[in-house]
Amino acid sequence: MTLAHYSDRLRPVRSSDTCVIDCAGARVCAYVRGPATVLAVEGEIDICNSDRLIAAIRRLQQPGIAFILDLRAVGFMSVSGFRDLLAFAHECARAHLAWHVVTGDAIRPLLRVIPDHQLPVVGVADPTVGSG
Repeated sequence: MTLAHYSDRLRPVRSSDTCVIDCAGARVCAYVRGPATVLAVEGEIDICNSDRLIAAIRRLQQPGIAFILDLRAVGFMSVSGFRDLLAFAHECARAHLAWHVVTGDAIRPLLRVIPDHQLPVVGVADPTVGSG
């Protein structure tokens, strides 16, 4: 896997089977696992980068291929970042996209505070999980 930092922060770096996009404090790494694409996010998600992060996730989605948004390596998520994630989830639901979210320690408190979040949450990054 190759990591890089760019001034526009949305240009992907491609190696043999991964793509990493730097989103000003968070990074998205995309790779194929079985029938799904895993989009692993690490870093901090806040008001300064959540729109860039969601834009990167949209770019890395592949039409007709299920994806898993793995948020286990997110160290911090602000309420505004969570709100942007919920808006993205609503878009995915309207488009009938097959996807799931794997949460981490930074996201779990927000899920408890907003119990009707309607995110397709699963416990592990398993690409064989059914569509959502």
